[in-house]
Amino acid sequence: MVMGIKKEIIGHVDNPEHLEKQVDIPTAVIIIGAAAMGTYVGFQIGGPVGAAVGALVGAFVGALAACVIKRFRVRINAKGDVEVEYETRFA
Repeated sequence: MVMGIKKEIIGHVDNPEHLEKQVDIPTAVIIIGAAAMGTYVGFQIGGPVGAAVGALVGAFVGALAACVIKRFRVRINAKGDVEVEYETRFA
């Protein structure tokens, strides 16, 4: 039973190069947990911006409890806003 899709901005990072990127996280990485998700996002984005976004994602997911997440997407825009979109399994 899926409860819904949520979107929210979870923070802001210094983004001097105005990088814009979206990362979809595979289910296998979601199952492993918050640290793996943060690391995956950081690696996919790369550099210091990726490290900062990965840290935000790891902390956010750790607080949310990775076991309830079905799908997870991270976006960074040119201004440095980090937005997540996720679908949950349970309430």
